[in-house]
Amino acid sequence: MNVALFGLVVWLSAADPQVGTELLYSGTLSQHTKTGDTLVKSFLLHAVIVANSDGHPQLAFELEEKGGGGWSWPEQFGLLPLADQSGSIRQPVRLLQTHEEQQYPIPVRVPLFEFREKLVPQTMWTDGGRNYLVTRKRNVKNREGLQVEVSSNVGRSQTLIVETASGVLLSLDERVIIGRGDEYQMKMELQTQKLLSAAEIAKTQDCLNLLVELQSRLGRTGDQKNLELKIDQLESLQKDFPRIEKESEGTIWGRLVASIGRDLKQQQKRSQGIAGLQKKRIGEQVPEWKLNLTNGETISGEDLRGKVVVLHFWQYRGEPLNEPYGQSGYLDFLNNKRSKLGVKVIGVNIDERFANRDQSAVAIRSMKKLLEFMNIGYDMAMDDGSLLAELGDPRDVGAPLPLWMVIGHDGKVRHFHSGFYDIKPDEGLRQLDDAVVEALRKIPRN
Repeated sequence: MNVALFGLVVWLSAADPQVGTELLYSGTLSQHTKTGDTLVKSFLLHAVIVANSDGHPQLAFELEEKGGGGWSWPEQFGLLPLADQSGSIRQPVRLLQTHEEQQYPIPVRVPLFEFREKLVPQTMWTDGGRNYLVTRKRNVKNREGLQVEVSSNVGRSQTLIVETASGVLLSLDERVIIGRGDEYQMKMELQTQKLLSAAEIAKTQDCLNLLVELQSRLGRTGDQKNLELKIDQLESLQKDFPRIEKESEGTIWGRLVASIGRDLKQQQKRSQGIAGLQKKRIGEQVPEWKLNLTNGETISGEDLRGKVVVLHFWQYRGEPLNEPYGQSGYLDFLNNKRSKLGVKVIGVNIDERFANRDQSAVAIRSMKKLLEFMNIGYDMAMDDGSLLAELGDPRDVGAPLPLWMVIGHDGKVRHFHSGFYDIKPDEGLRQLDDAVVEALRKIPRN
């Protein structure tokens, strides 16, 4: 980035915040309950106005959440254009709140008000199904603003206080509905605002460029809720991290980069742990095993001797019902394609409640809800975690389910994979299918 570009006094308009304006907000999310409001999340929103290569202003942001779940680090930052010619503005800044075991993205209003030219008391207008009404003057920390009430056909949703001179959002009080109509209240207030020097702007922009490039290389769409790095991605991040860490010093990206560093160490440890499990298990004779199927029958390794067996260990539960559903839809497709060749696919539902007679019925109902939803054709078995622990539970090394195992005709492990596969819609579970085909080739032919 050209440092000289940032030495210029760049204005969005006559009174708008300049490029280099840095804003820090603190906020809370509380849930309305019968006994009152309960704080479930606090957050910090850091934003800075930067310029793109054409000199047009953009808003870079970094979000820190505490409590109630949250995004992985690639989704904690972003870059967005400011108001377009129609006056509307995108809202990619979002919290991620866990509610009743489901994760819900919650949009957070952009710090610069998109209708500043309409900030006149008693002015009303409608945009995108929302009604806006400017009511009266308000002061927040000795800054003069106007109160704006935002409502829709279900009632008032936001109360904003916007600085009249600059259009900077001073405070937000918003009603949020999650799940089956459960009500939350989000509040946010500007804590500090400062103008960076030319050198600080350049350093902020340089680090941002590295982060955005990294985000793009990881193929993040903004909607992924988990982060599982492949070996080549880990190696690339490990190589680039020292430079990113150095560039982040003294910028708003410092906390985020520290988080990346911690996650990098965890991912490396996880990758090494899975590599160790794979080395230990692949080629190993599987110990005797037996599983109870949902149809009341039992099945064992001895029953399937001579076949290629695919075991898919995952938490088959109706709630929370989150995509990609353990990639079980793709596995069902593989089952339909390969079963006639002597392949036996078994989904193994991992739920510790199966070990408790009082709770097993609840676990079975939850599982059947998912099976009905997915219309899965392969057999389903139940495991309280005992068999998984014996075969190698990836969670013991910090890696996630699902676990995929391919067992050859001779009872030896041919394939061991933790987590989701990279999917191309026209190829499905290509890596797993290749392992199945290779195991089929090893079956002796008379």
